[in-house]
Amino acid sequence: MSSLNKFILLAFLLTALNALCGIGGIIVSIYFSNDLPYLAMQLLIFGAIFDFLDGRVAKMAPISSTLGAYFDSIGDVITFAILPGIMLLNSPMIGNDIAEFNSILSLFIAGFYSFCGWARLMRFATHPTEIHFDGLPSPAAALLVGSSAVLANLSEMSWLFWANGITLTLIAIITGFLMILTVKYPTPKRGKTPDMVAIGIAGLVVITFVFFPFYGTLSAVLFIAILYTAFGPLYLIKTKK
Repeated sequence: MSSLNKFILLAFLLTALNALCGIGGIIVSIYFSNDLPYLAMQLLIFGAIFDFLDGRVAKMAPISSTLGAYFDSIGDVITFAILPGIMLLNSPMIGNDIAEFNSILSLFIAGFYSFCGWARLMRFATHPTEIHFDGLPSPAAALLVGSSAVLANLSEMSWLFWANGITLTLIAIITGFLMILTVKYPTPKRGKTPDMVAIGIAGLVVITFVFFPFYGTLSAVLFIAILYTAFGPLYLIKTKK
């Protein structure tokens, strides 16, 4: 097997693992969220890791694959758009266990987030960016919404389900809008040393939760996601030359 075929096959394998993590996370969220409260979030993070790796491997191949691009986009939609939406439905959003109208409202909010994630991923697939992201990247949004949803469901952070879930609802809506807007966010492709240091610290925090899943490490993941979401554009403006 040529080195070219090896790179393509490995990229497809990593993309498939990303999609499988998303599918597994959806199943866990629907059927086992009470018994395995952190597993869906762990699978989401593994999906993000596989997504990061498949992009790096795909760039090693001297040719591009249209099929691979579509395959990657579908996997990302499952893991970073649909899975966080399902996780939201397991959380105390606006009265999702009180009345039929509010249950429909919760479905609408979760669906809105998933739709925005899909739109963000399709825009990136057709108009990829290099030096910066146009809109909040879907993996970062998924980390923010997913960690918020799990912590709220576990009642570990009271502010997340303040006023019958209004805070979590606002997080889902604002995050959705940030994905489809063209607000610029920094990427590791700029090659700046502060960027790489920040990415290394963020990656260490996220991976720590994977191996030591409890509310403290998940709270750290949420904190990192909030920092990037809230201050990423300001950091980009300050450091851009």
